[in-house]
Amino acid sequence: MPGQEGLTGVVLAGGNGLRMGGNKARLRVGGETCLARAMRVLARFCQEVVVTTSEALPLEPPPPARQVEDLYPGRGPLAGIHAGLAVARHPRCLVVACDMPFLRPELVELLLARAKGEEAVVCQIRGYLEPFPGVYPRGLGAHMERALREGKLGVQDLLRRVPLELIPEPHVRQVDPRLQSFINLNSPADLARLEIHTDLEPASG
Repeated sequence: MPGQEGLTGVVLAGGNGLRMGGNKARLRVGGETCLARAMRVLARFCQEVVVTTSEALPLEPPPPARQVEDLYPGRGPLAGIHAGLAVARHPRCLVVACDMPFLRPELVELLLARAKGEEAVVCQIRGYLEPFPGVYPRGLGAHMERALREGKLGVQDLLRRVPLELIPEPHVRQVDPRLQSFINLNSPADLARLEIHTDLEPASG
């Protein structure tokens, strides 16, 4: 299990949240900020947690974890992953986005069980590569550096060019039948819908 050799948790909190009207890390779901929910899950599996932010968006108050700025600010999620891998103390990183408030620990366990060697591990849902949550070996940082320098900012495109372990949707549904872990918040309407659906299970700690 990767946790035995050390695992760094990385929370991407650098988005400017234009459609949401502010940084999504501060949004509250179930009485708790999205950032706090993500960190609570990661704390179960990771020996350290890093929160990556864009240069212009420091989080206040600072989270109880190492906070680092993107080395390539303004270049999206790939820059956030790259920043986390660059400072990680452990050989693998469990990367999550702060705007996915229903991450299930059972899905994390499935990802970690598949992690081996230098392969990234992500899920494939409806034929689409879901970068988050995902396990990213620290060694992929060089590939990301090259992509960022060349302006190739798509995380899915990068995943197709590196060693990759895909978890198919039927296996994902065995631990997350309703795919709650992949619900993300992009607009106030998304948040309103979540508040209506009280049957959604909160991320457990």
